Amino acid sequence: MGISVEPRPLADVEIDSVLAVEAAWGRRAQGRKPWTNAEYLDAIANVHAKYALRREWLRRHQQGVPS
Repeated sequence: MGISVEPRPLADVEIDSVLAVEAAWGRRAQGRKPWTNAEYLDAIANVHAKYALRREWLRRHQQGVPS
């Protein structure tokens, strides 16, 4: 018997990625070389850019996955 799992909405996965960056920010704040504000903002912008590209790819290929 297989377990059927519905795919998570892309927006939820994107938020999880942003939260992972924030967790890394917190860990780095405790270390010897914390991130600068610019590095943090660049990491967040990279997450949003990655998911924007994914949404565009899905739109063009009409996969029907909710975003």
